[in-house]
Amino acid sequence: MAEAKEAYISILEKKLAELTGIEVDQIKKNQFANAADEAVAIREMASYVEGIVVQQAGVAEAGTVSPQIAQMFAHINAELGEERGTHALPPLKYDFNALEPHISGMIMEIHHTKHHQGYINNLIAATKKLVEAEAANDVNAMNALLPAIKFNGGGHLNHTIFWTNMAPDAGGEPEGAIAQAIDDSFGSFQSFKDKFSAASVGVKGSGWGWLGYCPNHNKLEIATCQNQDPLQITHGLVPLLGLDVWEHAYYLQYKNLRADYVKAFFNVINWPNVNERYEKACKDAGH
Repeated sequence: MAEAKEAYISILEKKLAELTGIEVDQIKKNQFANAADEAVAIREMASYVEGIVVQQAGVAEAGTVSPQIAQMFAHINAELGEERGTHALPPLKYDFNALEPHISGMIMEIHHTKHHQGYINNLIAATKKLVEAEAANDVNAMNALLPAIKFNGGGHLNHTIFWTNMAPDAGGEPEGAIAQAIDDSFGSFQSFKDKFSAASVGVKGSGWGWLGYCPNHNKLEIATCQNQDPLQITHGLVPLLGLDVWEHAYYLQYKNLRADYVKAFFNVINWPNVNERYEKACKDAGH
């Protein structure tokens, strides 16, 4: 793991020099170590997928396939329109540096082109092995792939939502149906902001803070998820607004001050996008 992290740190050092002209020996490597953690996790999951051996047809044991496998691909299809195994990096609708000074262009470029792409690569690899397991009717192998499908599929889905939840010259307070829903569910926008911020800052280790819609109760809820666990599978909430609080998302700019990063995030929230997601979720739920 140490060698993998050092290798990825080297990539980040090179990118920093290209983007800023700053010599790497002027910067402490521990500022890059946290950004490397996710890359290590992605690589470890790739190794996990490679290590799953599919038994030949007639040898594999029968059983029940976890429904979360199909659910994960269904949620990806609903968000991106991608069929299983045909996953690709969605282009940003703004330049990498368009969210500055709140989120640096260097973070955005590395986050989008390295981390998100890594999840996609692993998801495609896991899907190929899933097809192989299905052909052999190897249920054990199918279910063994679930952690990889959730981690990488969740990483692909979560980041796709995250990019659209942000925009340049955005932030402020929401308007329209989502504004009324926030008032109804939390009492006021400030109350929502305080609760969302506290939940996101309080995530233990790596994960996400979410504003989601509960279709059963027709209300908004705040929730958190560990690692890349998808909100809908974890809590039954439709994702409206997500905040990535893995350290790679902010450490190069905010160091260990996650609270400052969460505060800055409110300056780039694309509320029209959140409102569009809310109205669609309500319609789909029949409300």
